[in-house]
Amino acid sequence: MPPQKSVGQMKQKSLMSWFGKPNGEGVANGAVKTPKKEARIPATPVKGVAPVEKPVSLRTPEQKQPAPSSQPSATTRSSDGEGWCSSKDTPPTSDLIDVDMLSGDEAKASKSKSTKRKMVIDSDEEETFHGAGKGSSIYRSSSPVAMASKSQAKKPRVSLVPSDDEDDDNATISSFSSRLTRFRKSPTKRLGSRSDGDDDDFVVPEEEDESDAPSARVHGRGRSSSTSSRSTALSDGDFDDDGSEEETSKAKKTKSRAKVARPALKSSNETGRRSSDAFLTAAEQRMQAQKNEKKSTEEPFAFLVNPRDKDGLRPGEPGYDPRTLFIPRSAWKEFSPFEKQFWEIKQNHFDTVLFFQKGKFFELYEEDARVGHREFDLKMTQRVKMSMVGVPEMSFNFWAAKFLAKGYKVGRVDQAETALGAEMRLSKSKGKAVDDKPKDKIVRRQLNKVYTNGTLVDDQLLSDDQAGHCISIREEPVASDNSSGSFGICVLDSSTSEFSLSSFEDDVCRTKLETMMRQLRPKELVYTKGNLSVPTTRLLKGILPPSCLWTSLRDCEGFSYDATLKELKNMYPPGDDEDAMMEDDALGSGVPEAIRTMIPSQNAVVALGAMIWYLRQLNIDKDIFSMKNFNVYDPMKRGQGLILDGQTLAHIEVLMNSENTEEGTLLKLFNHCITPFGKRLFRIWLCVPLREVSDINARLDAVQDLLDHPTFENEFTDIAKGLPDLERIVSRIHARNCKVLDFLKVLNAFDKLNKGLVQMAKASETFKSNTILGLLRSAPDVKPNIKHAEQMFIRPEKGSDELVPKEGKDEAYDNIMAEISGLEEELDQELKKLEKKTGLSLSYWHSAVGTKDIYLVQTSANEKDIPKNWTKSGATKAYKRWLVPSLVPTIRKVKEARENRSTIVKDFKNRVFAEFDTDRAIWLRAIRVMAELDCLFSLAKASSALGEPVCRPEFIEGDSAWVQFEQLRHPALCARNNNFIPNDIELGGSVGRIALLTGPNMGGKSTVMRMTAVGVIMAQLGMLVPAAKARICPVDAILTRMGAYDNMFANASTFKVELDECSKILRDATPKSLVILDELGRGTSTYDGMAIASAVLHHLATHILALSFFATHYGSLTDDFSYHPNIRNMHMETLVDDDKRELVFLYKLVEGVATSSFGTHVANLAGVPMEVIKRAAVVSDDFAKQFKDKVEGRKKQARLPLVAQADFVHLYGLALGNLKLDDDPVRKREVMRLIKGAVGKYITQP
Repeated sequence: MPPQKSVGQMKQKSLMSWFGKPNGEGVANGAVKTPKKEARIPATPVKGVAPVEKPVSLRTPEQKQPAPSSQPSATTRSSDGEGWCSSKDTPPTSDLIDVDMLSGDEAKASKSKSTKRKMVIDSDEEETFHGAGKGSSIYRSSSPVAMASKSQAKKPRVSLVPSDDEDDDNATISSFSSRLTRFRKSPTKRLGSRSDGDDDDFVVPEEEDESDAPSARVHGRGRSSSTSSRSTALSDGDFDDDGSEEETSKAKKTKSRAKVARPALKSSNETGRRSSDAFLTAAEQRMQAQKNEKKSTEEPFAFLVNPRDKDGLRPGEPGYDPRTLFIPRSAWKEFSPFEKQFWEIKQNHFDTVLFFQKGKFFELYEEDARVGHREFDLKMTQRVKMSMVGVPEMSFNFWAAKFLAKGYKVGRVDQAETALGAEMRLSKSKGKAVDDKPKDKIVRRQLNKVYTNGTLVDDQLLSDDQAGHCISIREEPVASDNSSGSFGICVLDSSTSEFSLSSFEDDVCRTKLETMMRQLRPKELVYTKGNLSVPTTRLLKGILPPSCLWTSLRDCEGFSYDATLKELKNMYPPGDDEDAMMEDDALGSGVPEAIRTMIPSQNAVVALGAMIWYLRQLNIDKDIFSMKNFNVYDPMKRGQGLILDGQTLAHIEVLMNSENTEEGTLLKLFNHCITPFGKRLFRIWLCVPLREVSDINARLDAVQDLLDHPTFENEFTDIAKGLPDLERIVSRIHARNCKVLDFLKVLNAFDKLNKGLVQMAKASETFKSNTILGLLRSAPDVKPNIKHAEQMFIRPEKGSDELVPKEGKDEAYDNIMAEISGLEEELDQELKKLEKKTGLSLSYWHSAVGTKDIYLVQTSANEKDIPKNWTKSGATKAYKRWLVPSLVPTIRKVKEARENRSTIVKDFKNRVFAEFDTDRAIWLRAIRVMAELDCLFSLAKASSALGEPVCRPEFIEGDSAWVQFEQLRHPALCARNNNFIPNDIELGGSVGRIALLTGPNMGGKSTVMRMTAVGVIMAQLGMLVPAAKARICPVDAILTRMGAYDNMFANASTFKVELDECSKILRDATPKSLVILDELGRGTSTYDGMAIASAVLHHLATHILALSFFATHYGSLTDDFSYHPNIRNMHMETLVDDDKRELVFLYKLVEGVATSSFGTHVANLAGVPMEVIKRAAVVSDDFAKQFKDKVEGRKKQARLPLVAQADFVHLYGLALGNLKLDDDPVRKREVMRLIKGAVGKYITQP
């Protein structure tokens, strides 16, 4: 205990002499005012002073009142926590006195003694010291009650009055400045600036726990750099983020044993700043403290300055995982309960914008808030140390859609309970052990789900009616060919919970993979980092839309083949009878058939395992996988329909045009569906047209019937218009993620659909064909299912969003309603008693929202005789509202009963949804019938919009394809241009199967080739064709190689791309295929290009035997193949004016060979300078002459051309047995016939 000094010893003579004296001398204690505010609790214990256990309230403290006494004291506690010091160590100051902050007596003293100078010593708010009177020391009180009462005292001002005989001494000036730094005021934080839980509206009030008060106080103080519980003498190294707790505890023990000493001298800048702070007035010091506090809250968390993932890797380092965040243990100790709740979720979703529900708002914090402010100019504020923006709860879907459109992931964190529910939970758990008490006091929140563009389920977030696919891909190299790959793919349409599994080996061009990606156009791709090969990655980068989200998984993420099988067994457990008989690795009948079919493919199973793992992270796996909606997907569908591979889809512009939009595409042109599920089905029809003649004719019959009965379309439109997206809502009902209003809409829609299908079935009985009638009669009768669902609940009134069970359908609901009715009756009786007792006219008033303010007693505004124990709650001009204490227990019971009712109603709604979901197969079958009917109407509408001439195509069975069109037009171009010039097209049959097409650029060659392919697609799709006549033997595939482009992502030049596509065509084409080759060989030298073009053309005409358009500018090919019976020379007719170098394109396809490509004429059209054109014409003529002379010379030297010699080589190989005839019967027959015809022409040719 510090020794007490006598009055004589404490006498002060002068300011400078006082500083010059040794530390042992005293100062008169009469000059020291008694502190009026509690001082800082020292971080370092002091010997002989017992620590104080002070109860701390979790609520914001009330405003402090001045202490009643101000007795002087001899010693005080230094503000920097270094230990006890006598008042002789306290320096005077030269700052002005803030009169407003003084008490009445101090103010008078200030006026009467204006020559005296005062010094203010500010203590902190954590501890109060009591003066024992003159000549006595100040000690910390050991009584918690006394400490609590003293905490209301105001911050003191201690004045030291120097004597008149003041001696100036230069030697003491330096001592003055050096000692002055010890008495700098530490910046203190205002109590009430931050509550314990940081969730003022959501902290659950509870009884004060004295044992937990200090720890709760520490959590509630925030993260200020100058917190009251930490000594300023501690170094930064004592709080190393990565240091162990053991080292920290050792350091604290060492400090407690160490002798209390003066702090080390700081740098001159810091010393000067602290010295200058001491001369500030009290008001200026408070302002400075507020600035320091604000600055500390603006500083980011240390772990966010240079973030690391959970493995300790920083951005840019190999293996860095942007989804996770490392938070050191020391940071967790500093978090408030809400911050701890937030960071527990955020650390595992660091790359996701998290919306945290706070009552009726959703709030974004830290970097998420800055993203919202930067992208959408949302107002950003500061929440203690966290940046924050907020949006209303009702607009969540609107803002989530905006973030998703920018490519962000969005997470929704919902409150798992209301504030009242949290109170009820805590009241039930009183006396039980709680692992984390501060965290348990706030409202519980949990991650509802994470939204990505490829996994959207909610209708309000889906941007269009087309499916948004998420694809999980797995690749393994093929042992026999390193350039090829074996792929396993899992496709998910989350809006309908439909999975498609696929497994295939692909070629070097990745044809099947490209076809699948162009058909599906995924919005998200899930892959394992390092698994995809370079060619595959380059292909995907080139064809996937820019908005596609690439989600990479680490090697330790996802499931292996064995782990996936184990997960499948857990998700779809076998029955009791099966379980005993099954092997360990076998799957039961509960597993969908499509999955069991793909079990031999390890890649497909691993891709499915990655999808399971990923959806589990998004918290949507249970709802989607429980649908058991699995299919096997074959991108090429060989033998099932007309194959349109990825290149054909792009070149013919079936789904997307060259500018990556739908403008001018066949999908845009033909898709006239009304219903969303019809639009999705039509896209599938367009990607895979029909192939079997019987199926095509049946669809054509249905389209013709619809065209012949226009009134039938009106009936369908009345039913289809206004239908919600039933397919998606049925999926959401299964997931219990459907609003009540949407559920009622579905029931009404199915009722309307059921009646409409019955009426249309009756109307279709007069149709010529039975296609539509058979389709309508295949629809199930859903009326009994609708009645079964509706008999469980009472239809809610308009504006209500809850399903209430009918009486007797739910016992729990009946009981809780009886309880609520009894309590409400009790309150009505109590109100009558109050009226009788007070003689006033009373009524109850209820808040329109929630149960917070209910059963408030309302009186007239002019009533005077209100009982004193009534608490006024609110008022208007006409009324006053009161909280009556006697009613509070009953009101509390009503609130709890209503809370229980809400839980029961929610459970009942889920039971209704589950009952509806048991008939899911029936609902989906009815939807499928409606979707197919919608697609048929779409084909009929598209056919009627083609204009004239238009015809129904005629299909003839055959073993090799052929096409014949008269006055064929391109549907997209003729819709824009009424003067479109039609053409007659004939390939195969009675004429050659290959058209060798020549003519100038811009002459229309590409248009004719595309137009022919579109005509075939339209005919086999089952619609009318824009031609005067169309006769077709069905085609099995359309293979194209068009346009000149390189592929930077595939590391391929223009010529390499040409040959890759050409190689694929020669491998896959059959006598029933349609091949389009446009200007093959132009990417290399003239001779090499001509040689490749000649060899490919010969192989197509003699051995492949596919229907082909072969467009070229190599004029010599027309001479070389003039003998070939399977090749026809054709060109686009053009009028030429050589004098003016002008061309008139007639866009007409005619027999014969074009005289020239007219390159110089086209250069003139392009505006090339005339002198350049003239020089080019001279060079062109000279080159043509030289080339012609060489060709003529070769012909004189050799009797047979090279292509003819190749035929003889083939015959020679067959004769020797070195070669064998093709197994295909058409090729076996036609190859020998063609070679025989060619030999006949050689012999007769002069």
